[in-house]
Amino acid sequence: MHINGVGSLFGLAVQTLRSPKRCLRIILDVVITMPEVLQATVLVAALSTILSIVLLMIEPTEVQNAFSAFSTSPLPLFIVQVATFLGMAGMVTYVGRLFQGHATYKESLTALVWMQVVLFGVSMVQLVLGLVAPFLAPILFLASMMIMIHLIVNFIMELHGFKNILFVIAGIVGTFFALAVFFTIILSMLGLAPEVV
Repeated sequence: MHINGVGSLFGLAVQTLRSPKRCLRIILDVVITMPEVLQATVLVAALSTILSIVLLMIEPTEVQNAFSAFSTSPLPLFIVQVATFLGMAGMVTYVGRLFQGHATYKESLTALVWMQVVLFGVSMVQLVLGLVAPFLAPILFLASMMIMIHLIVNFIMELHGFKNILFVIAGIVGTFFALAVFFTIILSMLGLAPEVV
């Protein structure tokens, strides 16, 4: 499949849900420079920030109050988004290499940006359906989480050339808990209540 404009990107994003490894390889095979990947990272972080603020507007009041600093001044959230992409790309790269993976930092960052593009579309569907049928919100949230896990596992396998899916899942779970502890400490230091974190 050749990428020719936004239409083909949209089609590839939809196909990524069914064939994540093959579609990621198409993205990785596109010749782009590191500055272009960084520009894409900034763009996706900006879109994610806007979507996060929109989603926050339909959250319960206590959640909105807890994150009021982000909704009134989105710049900190944008910076956090960019830093998260850059940090996660480093983690995907170097944790994978500890287990004989072979992804480069640029490939990892490209994969994370592409995953966010796909998840952005999923979130838009989730937002619309959530507004039309609020009672579906828990099911939609669970479905979006399953899609995210599906993409993460397959993307890491394709990036690093791993073949054992159970090994990859175990690595992701371990890394996730380490990150959860780290970010819980950081967010608590910023004054966010533990239940919100």
